[in-house]
Amino acid sequence: MISIAQFLAMQVWFNFSAVIPVVETLWGLTATQSGLIVAFFHIGYVIAVFFYSFLSDRYNPRHSFIFGAFLAGSSGVLFALIAEGFWSALILRTISGIGIAGIYVPGMKLLAEIFPPAQRGKAIGVYVGSLVVGSGFSLLVSGVLIDSLGWSGVILMTSISCLLASALVYLAPIPHDVNLKPVPFSRALLKKVLRKPNLLVNISYSGHCWELYAMWSWIGPFLVYYFKLHGFDSQDAIRYGNLAGSLVIMLGGIATYMGGRLSDRIGRTRAIQIFIVISIACSLSIGWLTFVPVWLMLLIAVIYGYTIIADSPVYNTFITEIADPSTIGLALGIQSVMGFSVTAVSPVVFGLLLDHFHWGMAFTVLGLVTLVTPISVSLLHNMMEKKDIARGFHANH
Repeated sequence: MISIAQFLAMQVWFNFSAVIPVVETLWGLTATQSGLIVAFFHIGYVIAVFFYSFLSDRYNPRHSFIFGAFLAGSSGVLFALIAEGFWSALILRTISGIGIAGIYVPGMKLLAEIFPPAQRGKAIGVYVGSLVVGSGFSLLVSGVLIDSLGWSGVILMTSISCLLASALVYLAPIPHDVNLKPVPFSRALLKKVLRKPNLLVNISYSGHCWELYAMWSWIGPFLVYYFKLHGFDSQDAIRYGNLAGSLVIMLGGIATYMGGRLSDRIGRTRAIQIFIVISIACSLSIGWLTFVPVWLMLLIAVIYGYTIIADSPVYNTFITEIADPSTIGLALGIQSVMGFSVTAVSPVVFGLLLDHFHWGMAFTVLGLVTLVTPISVSLLHNMMEKKDIARGFHANH
């Protein structure tokens, strides 16, 4: 039920990206301005997520979910009705980000309490999968219906879906006896959630988010550009580009499930390394390959879309396992703040590079910065191996 509600709510996340090619022309926006609008959604998220996460250790997280989905959906409806340029779009998307912050982490807190560690990777994989499919669904709606509904109809339809999510969680039989362990906020509490292993997981997650959310924000417009370059008229390019972009993102619904299961079998660090190396290779290459035939571009985009998200639930699961049980909500919140802080930067950097260079350079910078993730994961893996060796030594003496 939580995953279904998240699927409905997350359609707000990329509904602006789904209409970027249309509103850029209509409002005279530059790629940098579009990137700023995308970034301020993430800024709104970061502003609010720490607050929601702190509350999720003290109050039933369902209340945050209900309020957040209602706020995000309402601001989306207003966007469809009154947005008419850069500033109105920026303000309303920021409010949507504040609302969405009340959904993802509180929902994960519920799952962390319900599922034991042995099943948690798979459960959180399904949950992250619902975020992925919901996020990509707005591009699918745009690809299929933008001709008949227009850009505002696409925004309106996906925002109403978010309001339905709020109602669904309000009516759903979600447990009221969630294991809440509030700890007074203090320096000692911060030390618990900022230990070196936590920081390495979160730095890795930040690199992952840098790449993921810029790619998700721009893959639709990139594929629209690609189809135009290959002779499709503007209307068909928007349709096929958004449809392809939606499928690339929604494929992640399977990827997160498989990534979560793989990490349960072979370990968290090994699973992350497999997927992050492939996705970085895709980032470094896809923007330079606009000359390749359609079938090859779609194949590369599918591999990119699968590997860039498959490791996402692994970071979330990892932090619930190494964090103090009394601080899981706060630890997840700090992880989100660190990860999503960079997502407020990467779409803007991408837009700036696109304005001044080209797609190849924009995607390449995504990949280069993301190298921080495999480096941090390697350090974490070595640290954990040393601790295991030390633990075995002391057990034998």
